[in-house]
Amino acid sequence: MPTFDYARSAATAERLIRKFGAPGAIRRETPGSGPSYDPGEPTITDHPAPVVLTAYSNREIDGQRILSTDRKALVEPAIGIEPTTSDLLVTADGAILTVVNVDLLRPATTIVLFVLQVRA
Repeated sequence: MPTFDYARSAATAERLIRKFGAPGAIRRETPGSGPSYDPGEPTITDHPAPVVLTAYSNREIDGQRILSTDRKALVEPAIGIEPTTSDLLVTADGAILTVVNVDLLRPATTIVLFVLQVRA
């Protein structure tokens, strides 16, 4: 039985996001290196990431888990990190959005796409 080439799907997703997306970044804050009671200033790192921002469809919006103001961000997996809900998304126009949820499109062991739910 032939196997499906998920790496090819990931490459296609990457190509389309780079073509139709806008420059953005996943912003990650790392706590300072001091003791827990006074860790010091955090280190903020922006990981460049082309992003396609879309609206949720009306059938996806439930008013609790997904709000009408939430956006869906499609991010390629080649950014070098796996986004978490502790991260922020910086858009091309400089808006900083909170990552509320992270879904992986990973049909096997290959991550094809990150789908982030973001909120202003």
